[in-house]
Amino acid sequence: MTELSKAVRRRTRFPFAHYRKRIVVILEPGDCIAMRLEKTRKLFRAPVASVYRQLVEWHVASVRREKRLARKQRRKK
Repeated sequence: MTELSKAVRRRTRFPFAHYRKRIVVILEPGDCIAMRLEKTRKLFRAPVASVYRQLVEWHVASVRREKRLARKQRRKK
């Protein structure tokens, strides 16, 4: 792995929702991730740790939801 010393910018392949603009994702030094819509200046920043934590929470909630549905289906039979 390479340490992040300069900002790295990439844009998504497809437009986002009804905005019809792609999202620009910026990995910044200092373990920050920033996003903005293409051709706009308003940045939204978050620490990488917070983004990772949120993704894990969504995954755990999804697994719990699936288990709950499976239990519910078994009880119906």
